[in-house]
Amino acid sequence: MNPQRWWWRVAVAAVLFAVLAVVFARVDFEPDFLRLALLVGLGVALVGLVLDSLPEVAPLWEVHAVRPATPSGQDHRTSLNLRIIEGHLTGRTPDAALRDRLAALADQVLRVRHDVGRDDPSAADLLGPELHRVLTEPPRRLSRAEIERCVRRIEEL
Repeated sequence: MNPQRWWWRVAVAAVLFAVLAVVFARVDFEPDFLRLALLVGLGVALVGLVLDSLPEVAPLWEVHAVRPATPSGQDHRTSLNLRIIEGHLTGRTPDAALRDRLAALADQVLRVRHDVGRDDPSAADLLGPELHRVLTEPPRRLSRAEIERCVRRIEEL
């Protein structure tokens, strides 16, 4: 232990003792100075013990991934779509994430290839009855075959 730390602790204890003695004198409280000195010394010793137990160098919080989050050869959007489909197939209740993702893909393809939006009346004919029904009805559990047919229909647009 560094002797300089001891001097700082003694100085802090002395200043703290003096401040407490003045404050107690101002409020007409007559403390036992021996007990007050022991209490201040104990407090400074405990704080010093805690400070001495802390490491001198801050810990490094770098995390190195053992394996990448996405398999090699897949981009972020593909892995996102895969997680949405897996979540839909394994979830307890069907959510709107898969339906909304299929709707966004269909809307994007309709705008690029046919210059119409999904809300356009001619879009229903382009989407086909099954895909249109999946996109407009409330979310429900889709089977793997239904998901595959919907994706294939969007690719064919």
